[in-house]
Amino acid sequence: MTTNKFSLVAEASLDRRLFLAQALAHGDTLGRIPREQADALYQSIAAIAHKLITMKTADLSDESALRTHIQTAFTLTSLGLEYGSKGDLDRAAQLLHKTRTVKFFQIGNTLMEKSLDRARHLLEHAVILPPNRDEERLLGTNYTDLETEGIQIYTQAELEFLKALLIYRTSIRTLQVTIRDTETPRPLLHLAEVEMIDRQLACIENRCDYVKALPLDNLFALDPPLSILPNPIEHLTLGLIANLVLYRQVDFQLDEDARQDFHQLAYVDGEIRESFRQQLLDWIAKYLEQAQQPEPVKNYAVAYWDDCLRIEGQVIPSQSP
Repeated sequence: MTTNKFSLVAEASLDRRLFLAQALAHGDTLGRIPREQADALYQSIAAIAHKLITMKTADLSDESALRTHIQTAFTLTSLGLEYGSKGDLDRAAQLLHKTRTVKFFQIGNTLMEKSLDRARHLLEHAVILPPNRDEERLLGTNYTDLETEGIQIYTQAELEFLKALLIYRTSIRTLQVTIRDTETPRPLLHLAEVEMIDRQLACIENRCDYVKALPLDNLFALDPPLSILPNPIEHLTLGLIANLVLYRQVDFQLDEDARQDFHQLAYVDGEIRESFRQQLLDWIAKYLEQAQQPEPVKNYAVAYWDDCLRIEGQVIPSQSP
């Protein structure tokens, strides 16, 4: 049986945490938004939701998809109102009184579209692809010696974050160098979350630029293949760090013996020795400067290396005296 999209919209309730709900409540308290105007606003959002459903939902029996589009209509309208009023409830109540609801939706949609485009681009391009046959010949390697799977630059948690963003939801509450802590995706509530999402996207983008600036010629000949690891870029980075500390050379191969040797030399009670930490952070900053990477990429890479060093201290108990 086909779900009645009109009844779903009619039954939808406005999340009281949304700025739109707060503005309506504020306007009602001040007597600026009469009941009939609030009803008209709901009808306008219902019309927007109907249009979204018609445009984007092929299967009208998919109730989950229908509810997602209804929530999107509320979310984008609320974000547009918050942006237009600069977060001021008095101003928001005035705008609701004199501005067509669809205008707020359009503003919210414009605000989010760039973020969605960035997420789509990362999902498609944040990967290190294996060399083609011509490149293999230049490297002096044989096709059968190399892994053939691309290496994702984002983690599984970041994949979920990017996918959630495409339906106007978020799975994070705080900005993270690498997304490690996530929760069930929830609708966006305020512009501050959109701003944080943009900064989180920048972290992943900067990591892409950092990784692709490294000398990756033999990356696909590593054992084990990076593509099978849960966090390949962190493993690659730790391999480079360990080789710099132990052998003073640029290499990404990291076996357990070398990892233990690195840990015994560089860590005390799970904490990286400050002298090693500073030398390593200075090295990657200088390397990226010579590679002519912009300041945001350098700053992110330094923070990323620092985070990797911190996490490594938690993963392998220190055996140093």
